[in-house]
Amino acid sequence: MNVFSLLERATKRLQTNDALYHEQADTLLSILRASGVVPFKRSSLNGELHKLVAGMVVEAFKADTTIDVGTRRMGTFHRYGYSTKLVSYLDKMVEQRLLISPTTKASGALIIGDLLDAYLDDACLILV
Repeated sequence: MNVFSLLERATKRLQTNDALYHEQADTLLSILRASGVVPFKRSSLNGELHKLVAGMVVEAFKADTTIDVGTRRMGTFHRYGYSTKLVSYLDKMVEQRLLISPTTKASGALIIGDLLDAYLDDACLILV
């Protein structure tokens, strides 16, 4: 599914009171911070953006789809109203093998890696 569609869906879901979704997004956010994908410093300023990145991956997991990055142009992300840092966060996820890309950068169809898949599956089992 297109990265912008996933970001839009994640934005809407993060405004709900879905406990399972928030638990999965928080778990994923912790992994992203621990692996250095998103910085833990200044999280009070950028925490909402970081959780949106985590929520986007959770949306892809729930829809059982890939994260399709058709463009890496920062201007396109800005035009859709999203931070230009998203591209670098996706690149770091590919570098850490949290997302699997057909190239060395975050482009094309990104598949959720085994580590994230395992943690998201476990979060489903714990709360069900």
